[in-house]
Amino acid sequence: MEVNISGAASAQLKMASKKLGFKEQEIANRAVLFYVDTLAKEMDLKEELSEWDSLSDEALAKVEKSL
Repeated sequence: MEVNISGAASAQLKMASKKLGFKEQEIANRAVLFYVDTLAKEMDLKEELSEWDSLSDEALAKVEKSL
């Protein structure tokens, strides 16, 4: 797969490659993997919060019904 990045990002990638001693491709691969993992965790958290919200609504409805 080929990915195009902006000039500014490309310049930062080259600078990081020189400073860190990693190939640009390795840095780009690690960055993509990190970003995708972060997105997956964010989606998991949103799903969990939605489930807790639903449970909270159910609990509130039961309390109101018992009053």
